Amino acid sequence: MNAPLDAPDAEFRPHLSRILSVVLMAGCAVGAVAVLIGGGLRSWPAALPLVVVAYVVWLLFWFPKVVVGGPGVTLVNPLQSLTVPWDAIIAVDTKYALTLVTPRARYTAWAAPAPGATSSFRQMRRSAKAEERDGSGARYSSVRPGDLPTSDSGVAAAAVRRRLDRLAEAGLLDVDKTDQARPVRRVHVLHLAVLLVLLVASFLLPSVL
Repeated sequence: MNAPLDAPDAEFRPHLSRILSVVLMAGCAVGAVAVLIGGGLRSWPAALPLVVVAYVVWLLFWFPKVVVGGPGVTLVNPLQSLTVPWDAIIAVDTKYALTLVTPRARYTAWAAPAPGATSSFRQMRRSAKAEERDGSGARYSSVRPGDLPTSDSGVAAAAVRRRLDRLAEAGLLDVDKTDQARPVRRVHVLHLAVLLVLLVASFLLPSVL
């Protein structure tokens, strides 16, 4: 059964990237503890580069997400968030990542990448070997790797397309507003400020102290 149109927003995050971020951040934490144990509390400035790395990993691989629902699709990328209104979306592409196509621009989701070249090649080989004909003699069409339900881009794209279809069926999409609808952009000023402070501190404090 389909969820109602006013159902809570659905969030999508890259699974492999989050696992990678946990491993890398844990490694940074272990390294920072080792620095403090080896040099004492006064050696904490030497651990700052590891803090910077951990923060960058969090910003790039843990923080990003795609939110489907409400006024549109929100792409939470590392440096900014974009909310693309439903009325503005004319196509959903997955060639390299989930990409929302509007009359004026294309907006890509950092959190929903398409499978890499190796995964795509394997999928193409599997599709070629499994290609068959149905009862009418027509060939089954292959699925683009970025649309696979096992990929981050495919899962998010399917949710966006389902919501678009249901909004269209309910008569809630206004095609007359497609050209005028604009995405809402919000720059992550706080995250940029924290990154800048950590970078400056990691360069200056070890030499000063």
